[in-house]
Amino acid sequence: MTNQAMDHFKSQVLVILNEVPSGECIAYGELAKQAGFPGYARQVGRLMKNLPKDTKLPWHRVVNSQRKISFAENTDAYIRQRARLEQEGWIIVGTRLTINEHP
Repeated sequence: MTNQAMDHFKSQVLVILNEVPSGECIAYGELAKQAGFPGYARQVGRLMKNLPKDTKLPWHRVVNSQRKISFAENTDAYIRQRARLEQEGWIIVGTRLTINEHP
C-alpha cells in the first residue's frame, strides 16, 4: 500500500470508528469493510494498537468477529477495554461480550 493509500485507509477507519455509538461494538473486519477496505482487519488491529494512550476515539468498541476482546485476559489493555465496555453496559464473560444492559 502506498503512503497515500495508507493515509486514506487510516483516515477512513478513524472516521468510521468515531461514529460507533456508545453501547455498540464493531468487529475489526467490519470496520475495515465500512471504511472501504474489505480484508484489512489485521491492519485495523495494528492501527488500533498504535493509537495514542490518551486518544478520545472509542477504540474499546472494536472487538473480534466472535465478539470477543482480542487482548489476553488480565493484561492492562484487556482490563482497560473491559472496564470501558462495562461502563457502556456490556456484560463480559471471559473475553466474550454477551449482552448490553443499556441498548
